Amino acid sequence: MNAAALLVAFALPILLGLLGSRLAAGLAAPGDGALYRATLYGMGGAVVLHLLLTLLDLAGIPWHPLLLVALGVALYGIGWRVLPRGPERTRMSSDSIPSNLGWGDGIALFAIAAFTLLALTGWITFPDFVFHWGIKARRFQFARGIDYAYLARGWNWVLHPDYPNLLPELYTVTALLTGGFDLPAMMLETGVVFALLLAAVRETLRHGVAERFARQAGLALIALVAGAFGIGYLTPGGADWLIALAFAAALPPLLRPPDRAGDFQIGVIAAFAAASKMEGMPLAAFLVLVQWGRRAWRERRLAIGGALRAGLPVAAVVLPWLYRMGRHHLFQAGLNSGPFLPSRASTILAATLEVLQTPAWHGFLWTMFLPPLLLVDLWGPRARRVRPFAIVATLQILFYFYSYFTNPAEPRIFILSNLARLGFHLVPASLAMALVVWWSPQRAGVLTPTSGL
Repeated sequence: MNAAALLVAFALPILLGLLGSRLAAGLAAPGDGALYRATLYGMGGAVVLHLLLTLLDLAGIPWHPLLLVALGVALYGIGWRVLPRGPERTRMSSDSIPSNLGWGDGIALFAIAAFTLLALTGWITFPDFVFHWGIKARRFQFARGIDYAYLARGWNWVLHPDYPNLLPELYTVTALLTGGFDLPAMMLETGVVFALLLAAVRETLRHGVAERFARQAGLALIALVAGAFGIGYLTPGGADWLIALAFAAALPPLLRPPDRAGDFQIGVIAAFAAASKMEGMPLAAFLVLVQWGRRAWRERRLAIGGALRAGLPVAAVVLPWLYRMGRHHLFQAGLNSGPFLPSRASTILAATLEVLQTPAWHGFLWTMFLPPLLLVDLWGPRARRVRPFAIVATLQILFYFYSYFTNPAEPRIFILSNLARLGFHLVPASLAMALVVWWSPQRAGVLTPTSGL
């Protein structure tokens, strides 16, 4: 295990967070806690890195490590001088990291540590890292950029050449900065994403759940469920953690009434999702559309500023991706889509029930189907708070099952191969929202932040 590579892998998210912190004027809300702000800054920095690498790629400039460091320092310096500072945190948000952390926080830290230590051994590395994400990152390291000619070769369809490249880009930058491709260093980054996911969940519970015991129990439960699945299903190194993080990070702005900071938060989170994985593309669209709809409903119009704050970050990610897909003929239409076949319904239902028994989920996979239930008007005023999330998540579920009706692959095998992972995108956020509905404070139907966790 290369200590220097581990140090770089640990430092990279911190550096991305520092870079993203220059966006604090638009990205931070006064009531946001420090851990949640760090999560947003890390995601914002990752989006900035992705856009920077995309620009270098379009310009034909190799990704030399010294150039990347220099550009990162320059962007941070420009942001420091030009961009305004973020809003001051309120007293409530400054209390979001109490000196006496609760027992749920301790269990969450234990889950992160256990998952990360096992991930560093390589024993639970996701197979797709070996056959997909890692191969891309290794190739990009040698090419000092995205090797589209390599991806476009006919036999490389197994690498999913049409997927967005944020994850292999992060691995490539880590490898370039360390001078080698170190597996434990790559696995450490999944542990960091796990920690950010729980930070977003913690913020959601802090705002939406009144009782301290319920907040601690909820955080502990979600940490153990996610950690157990992450270990048992061999997930380190895969991009599903990034989509789960995007879902969890979107909860606080979706719970608040729509505001200026929420627009930009949703935009950056959606851009992060779109850059992470193919499933992040519809998630990005649903997040932005729901935020636009909330703005239009609240103000009886959709202001151009709010629309741009939520939509521009996604457009900056998606438009270059579409250009590259078209130019290099990378989109695999024959492998990804086909006619809608209603006759598959019985097979899909049977396979879904089979996947719900996945041992690594310990019975919790069914919670991915909580969002549609939250749309039913059975829960009173409390359910109105979670309705924006429920709409986004329900649309995402419908998209996943639509693909089962249209994908050319045999549906049972297709579902058995990926539904347990797709459910992971939704389970942490769905559990958090269930807690908000069942234990949220009652105050005129408005979300009431609580002091501390």
